[in-house]
Amino acid sequence: MQEIKYANCFVCGHANPIGLKLDFDYDDSAAWTWFDSPVCYEGYNGVIHGGIIATLLDEAMAKVILSKGLIAVTADMNIRYRKSLPVGQKVKVSGEITMMKSRTIHTKSLISDEQDNVYAEGTAVYIVVKKL
Repeated sequence: MQEIKYANCFVCGHANPIGLKLDFDYDDSAAWTWFDSPVCYEGYNGVIHGGIIATLLDEAMAKVILSKGLIAVTADMNIRYRKSLPVGQKVKVSGEITMMKSRTIHTKSLISDEQDNVYAEGTAVYIVVKKL
């Protein structure tokens, strides 16, 4: 499976000096990465900012779409924050496709730790585009 990469992507771009620089793994139905929750992405003291959590969920869902050789943009995303993500907590961020139509792709994502505690979950609808 050929991953489409964007060097300046905030989440996965290794050329982005302020980015997360995360590498994703794949299988036939999912994309995932591990995130160590560094203090530089803190919102409230000791807690990772909710916008970073939303970004991680969106990226995992987009990555599984990209792994299929498709380019799509987020049309609608819903997030359920289940518990605060502490700074320094290692978590798995995963995404999968739940339904594909001609130009719309439905996805879900999850942020959980090694003990299966869920910090956040997301669902989204993406629209396949011909070109960005």
